[in-house]
Amino acid sequence: MNRGNSKPAASLLFIATLILALPALAQNPDLVLSFDNLAPLSADEVYEGWAIVDGAPVSTGVFNIDDMGQVIDPSSGAVIDMFSPAGDITGATDIKISIEPSEDTDPSPSGLIVLGGSVDGDMVSLYTGFEAVAEAAGCYILATPSDNGMDTMNDNQGIWWLQMPGPVAGLTGLPALGGGWTYEGWIVDISGGSPVPYSTGTFDMGDGFDSDAAGPMGGGPAFPGQDFVAYQGGPVLDLASGDFAAVISIEPVPDNSPMPFQLKPLAGGIMAGATGGCVGNQTTDTFPSGHAEIMTSVAVETASLSSVKALFE
Repeated sequence: MNRGNSKPAASLLFIATLILALPALAQNPDLVLSFDNLAPLSADEVYEGWAIVDGAPVSTGVFNIDDMGQVIDPSSGAVIDMFSPAGDITGATDIKISIEPSEDTDPSPSGLIVLGGSVDGDMVSLYTGFEAVAEAAGCYILATPSDNGMDTMNDNQGIWWLQMPGPVAGLTGLPALGGGWTYEGWIVDISGGSPVPYSTGTFDMGDGFDSDAAGPMGGGPAFPGQDFVAYQGGPVLDLASGDFAAVISIEPVPDNSPMPFQLKPLAGGIMAGATGGCVGNQTTDTFPSGHAEIMTSVAVETASLSSVKALFE
């Protein structure tokens, strides 16, 4: 039986096989980010991801965090499932997360890196780098040494991170933070709907003066602390009223916010009638962390039948 000319069918089969055998083209990888305990930012700030490729940062996109901990677009509030970086992040060695001004014209990351980690395969575990502060402890006394020559009955109006007899440091196990970061003490009024913080000064170690000693008028021992008495010219606070908490935070330098930063390793309420006390370490439960996954995908190269046939004309 004459089955006709089989050459056209064979040619078509050969061409189809060539199309299937065409190489796949690698696309620039995308990035997926997820976080625990990362705080939402105000409208004038955004988070920005960075992939470090050959030692240089490549932006992976800006975002914020909503009240449910989801990664969202800062403008629309839409959930971001995946980021398409500004450049090729193939071969990235590290992923970093910075805080940037919402109207940012600088193409480089700010000095405020809140999370980072090294790439392991396609996965990255993100940490603050300050997790060692989980070993720190903090105890204080209530006292007002700066005005003892005028009033010896108002010890409830000052806090000092020291212990007696001694005195010895009440803050122990604080790791060195390095450049760009410092510790700051706070008294926080928690009696109302919104906490009201009062700084007691910044410091780098638990044994030594903080940035403003006992207050504007000076005085006090060589430990972090503050007197909230009339003599110092600031607010007069009854710290033994049961309305206050004592907090130690980790702050960026420079710091343009009057509020405590989101890293608060030590915190605890001051009991009513207290003459001193200790705070709990909440590093493990409250510090932000995250995960990143570099999503490498391929696009299959397609070609029209005519373009493949043209190769054999």
